[in-house]
Amino acid sequence: MSMQRRVIAFVVVAVALTAAPSHAQVYPDRIAIKSKASAIAALTAYQRRDRGDQREQEIERTTKTFKLGPSGSLSLVNIAGDITVTRGSGSDTTVDIVKTARGRDAAEARGLLPLVTIDAVEHNGRAEVKARYPNGDEMNRRNRRNVNVTVAYTVTAPAGTRISAESISGDIKIADIKADVSATTVSGDVRIAGGHVGTAKSISGSVEITDAQIDGALEAASISGDVILRRVSARRIQAGSISGDIRLEDVQAERISAHTTSANIWMSGPLAKNGRYEMKAFSGDLHLALSGNTGFEVDASSFSGRISTDFKITPRGSVSPRALNGTYGDGSAVLDLSTFNGSIVISRK
Repeated sequence: MSMQRRVIAFVVVAVALTAAPSHAQVYPDRIAIKSKASAIAALTAYQRRDRGDQREQEIERTTKTFKLGPSGSLSLVNIAGDITVTRGSGSDTTVDIVKTARGRDAAEARGLLPLVTIDAVEHNGRAEVKARYPNGDEMNRRNRRNVNVTVAYTVTAPAGTRISAESISGDIKIADIKADVSATTVSGDVRIAGGHVGTAKSISGSVEITDAQIDGALEAASISGDVILRRVSARRIQAGSISGDIRLEDVQAERISAHTTSANIWMSGPLAKNGRYEMKAFSGDLHLALSGNTGFEVDASSFSGRISTDFKITPRGSVSPRALNGTYGDGSAVLDLSTFNGSIVISRK
């Protein structure tokens, strides 16, 4: 299967998940793709960058400067290419845009550049930068099947700028932004350091969030990549993956829900009094390394693995190697743990 078809397949999965009921598990439920038809039209408008018969490239660089002030809002929408956002000095927000076209020769590559346009609008402290590729009708009129053009955004913004970044094929990296941040991509990694992260999702890629403090809820999800949270505090954390590990390292939250199908879940950090922690796997291990002295009730089960703990649990009912029901300390927090094919370990950190 070609790379382009694989990316289209990921979009189809994302669109299918858009229609999932609200009570479904935490897997990515929308990637800002409005419809299957529009997603496929956007993707088929460009040719993947690694085709052997397209060796020449032409580059066009532009810079957009927005007067958003120290607490503005910036939306970044891309089709093919990376998005990088870092903290800058001053009150202006700048977006360096690099379009790279590839063709069989320099003339063909040069002719592709104007086919991809960049919309940049600003109004009342809000700005949007959006890459536009020719639609199917335009491609037919030009007698073209593909447009091999990628667009990269490199952004510097004040720390208080609210950032929303969306891409179909490309990595998203956001660092040292202290305001609200969201990032979604279909084929690529998401890396966020700092900020009030609300949503971080990928279909084919890993999601990593570090050193973030969030007042409300955080949702982090992937289908075929790992989900990693390090030194993150939030009121609620939802983390999901199908074929990637979930690692929640030094996290603090009143509610944590983590689900994976064919990988492992690791969590370390303290429990909150009256907190609830639900972790489910189908084919994978669960390991909790708990710090602090908060007591908890535990309901843990495994169909084909063993359960072990460092804590002195007062059991409720019968005890078996594959089921653990009981209370530690004051039992103020709740642990709801289950895996079908894997072990469960509850240890002290």
